[in-house]
Amino acid sequence: MMRLSKQPDEASTVAVLRAFSDENRRTMLELVATKELSAGEIAGHFTVTRQAVSQHLRVLKEAGLVEERRAGRNRLYRTRADGIAILHQYFNDLWSNSLALAKEIAEEAESDAPSDSGQGDESASHGKDMPV
Repeated sequence: MMRLSKQPDEASTVAVLRAFSDENRRTMLELVATKELSAGEIAGHFTVTRQAVSQHLRVLKEAGLVEERRAGRNRLYRTRADGIAILHQYFNDLWSNSLALAKEIAEEAESDAPSDSGQGDESASHGKDMPV
């Protein structure tokens, strides 16, 4: 059987999730998701120092979420499909597992619910057929 994609190893997943856990890095990913930007353009969106932006970009690069390309004096950044695929797979698995658990809980609750035979609950039918 041919597999279309390789499952990421646990270390890769942990590195990606760690990098993704920071709000500034998530914003940086959003910025470079649609177009390639220079480090300076990315830094322009933040109040942190350029050194801090460089540090965040390095973490994203080491985790495999962005790639860097040199164009003259500029370093240009864009997302890496493989890194984003790891995030997608992680959250897809989490979502699927959560849905499966919710289904299991709902089915258990349904099977544990008392059957509605209509007997023994006089309060519900009391006075229903009585003339007014």
